[in-house]
Amino acid sequence: MKITVLGSLGNINRNYLPRLIADGHDVTVITSSQDRIAAIHALGAEAAVGSNRDVDFLTTTFQGSDVVYLMISGINPMSGADMWQAAIELSENYKTAVQSSGVKNVVNLSSIGADNPNAGILYCYHFGEDALNSLDGVNVVHIRPVGFFNNLFADMQSLKTQQTIFSQVSADIMRGWVSPVDIADVVYALISNTPAGKSVKFVVSDWGTGNDWLKALAENGIEAKYQKIPAEAIATNMRKIGFHEDTANRFVQMNRAGENADEFYASLRATDYHLGKVKLGDFAKVFAETYKKSI
Repeated sequence: MKITVLGSLGNINRNYLPRLIADGHDVTVITSSQDRIAAIHALGAEAAVGSNRDVDFLTTTFQGSDVVYLMISGINPMSGADMWQAAIELSENYKTAVQSSGVKNVVNLSSIGADNPNAGILYCYHFGEDALNSLDGVNVVHIRPVGFFNNLFADMQSLKTQQTIFSQVSADIMRGWVSPVDIADVVYALISNTPAGKSVKFVVSDWGTGNDWLKALAENGIEAKYQKIPAEAIATNMRKIGFHEDTANRFVQMNRAGENADEFYASLRATDYHLGKVKLGDFAKVFAETYKKSI
């Protein structure tokens, strides 16, 4: 098959691209950076350099593809970007490019919360799902991962300086966490065999509370405490480091939604979601290695 993917050589792509290439597929990787061309070619893939905001570029690059892999990417919230508006614009770009290029199979990286208006910033992913679902005669599967383990690296500085994890979400709330490795397994399977029609696949690596995370850190030599902080304190800090006002507020709303775990994960738990192999304890080892190197 001819396969075209967005996401360059990011954390997810680097884990499944070698498998697709080993299977003999003709793979094109879209990247915004000339610096990535050599690494992409080294994998055995073709590189297409351009912007996901350029509909003509996307359309041309998608043409002849049996399947394309899409994601909302290239948005740096600390630059002051309005993530909500950017998601709307990129979703329309992808819809137009898929329609104009004649692609018939799409694997779209979405998110938990894409179907929940109360999920704050995560609900912006519904724009992509809705846009692609409106395409007649195109098979579309949306992958909805839960929160990334890597998001926990945001606690690194406060752990080093105050031995504390600050969070808007209570320490006893059960939360879903996911590794790019497990998402990559699902992406690989769905690109290789895209289901007919419109469908959704949730991905979880492990479940754990804030208290579970503290225990996992302690087992790796990092003693810490957990402190819940008010929503406005988080929003204020986000605005200070460059977040757009609306984006900051929607992140806060996301955390409010996470406090009600039964509602937040209801859609996921109603499906045969993919439960991956990377567990909280596995990530704690990786986190601890990085922590100790940075002291």
